[in-house]
Amino acid sequence: MSLQRHRYNSTLRNTFLVEIEAARELMIEVGLEEGFTSTNTIIISQFIDQMLNQLEEITSIK
Repeated sequence: MSLQRHRYNSTLRNTFLVEIEAARELMIEVGLEEGFTSTNTIIISQFIDQMLNQLEEITSIK
């Protein structure tokens, strides 16, 4: 893998990690307010799952 592609993947990975952490914090906040089985909490959880799947794809590309 070229250095430029490595830097791009590293930056993209870090961006995903920041976004995932922000979504996780939001999910906890919404869960505490609305309940952990509320529709909004579940939607945020599913969004986090999608982002984690995308992160897995990014980190597995060689």
